Amino acid sequence: MQLTEELKARIRAFASESPESIALKAMQYPDLPIAFIAQQVKARQRIQKKLPTWQANEDIVFPDSLALEQCSSESVAKHKASLLAGESLADLTGGFGVDAFAFSESFDRVYHIERDRELSSIVAQNARTLGKDEVIRVISGDGLEWLEGREETFDVVYVDPARRDARSFKVSALSDCEPDVAKAWEFLLSKGKRVALKLSPGLDVDSILKELPGIREIHILSVRNECKECFCIAESGYAKEVLIVCSEQDKSGAWTRFSFLRSGEKALDGDYSALGRYLYEPNASIMKGGGFKTFGKEQGLKLIHKRTRFYTSDDRISGFPGRVFEVLERGELRSKSARRLFPECRANVLARNAGMSSDALKRKLRLADGGDLFAIGTTDISESRVLLKCRRAD
Repeated sequence: MQLTEELKARIRAFASESPESIALKAMQYPDLPIAFIAQQVKARQRIQKKLPTWQANEDIVFPDSLALEQCSSESVAKHKASLLAGESLADLTGGFGVDAFAFSESFDRVYHIERDRELSSIVAQNARTLGKDEVIRVISGDGLEWLEGREETFDVVYVDPARRDARSFKVSALSDCEPDVAKAWEFLLSKGKRVALKLSPGLDVDSILKELPGIREIHILSVRNECKECFCIAESGYAKEVLIVCSEQDKSGAWTRFSFLRSGEKALDGDYSALGRYLYEPNASIMKGGGFKTFGKEQGLKLIHKRTRFYTSDDRISGFPGRVFEVLERGELRSKSARRLFPECRANVLARNAGMSSDALKRKLRLADGGDLFAIGTTDISESRVLLKCRRAD
């Protein structure tokens, strides 16, 4: 549906109302497409942080909630696009097109293929609105079937498998996603000089490498300490060791990057130390990717235990990519110690290698959420489980 000036004015006027209250206005405005207006308002409310530039553009049309939930965030899409470039890219699972629009800055031609006809139509309309219709070619159909009918080889074939099953439940295993990229992997590699793949952050890195040969890089992307996706880049016949890249976007919008090879990580003995004044927890992408000994060596920090992903120092280092805590007091990992360390019975509870989850530790210590203090349960170099009273120092 075209966004006329009247429709844009109505969407603007109803911007702060709930979609449900807007839907009730159908009798009041019989000549207006109230359901469409309610959908646009709902979408704009939901994507304000995820797609800020898109949300600010009144001429953009938004689809239903599921397509918005599954699309990449604007910042992550731009970061992925910065990793690839060329003449042609085929996005076989186009969706709302956030990735395709980002890739259009790095490629001369981007083919956006989407099975949902209505969603495909919305993407085509937005491409015209944004002046991208000469670069982004929108095709309605099945991506794999479309690719089978093409004779040329693309610089990049990009796939973002749907992580919902037939009942709309979330899945993460490759075989449960649609399309099944493991099954189509050799075909995809034959059609692209490179294959780029967006996968669930819940997947184990080693399992990805075992199922999908030819991967040269795995980028684990997190935003403000929340892991968003695993972005893989592969080439047919690539047999060298995969580079694991852990990238985090902080509050300022800047990206920090830590990369390592598993062989280098295994070759290191690792440095360990008794607990000092400061405790360091790496960001979510590093916690997911691993490489803790390599990371510690780069940062000049020592781990407090070989299985505890905390580092320590007596003097605080600056610019650490993650959370920094100042250790105020310590005690045994028991409710009696918690009552002494936290007399108000309130703290932010965090468990790392403590033999239980953070929720279980909170119940054990009988602490309520909140406040500025952290109750951290962990294991130190002496193999003792300890309770630390900390505050944020970053």
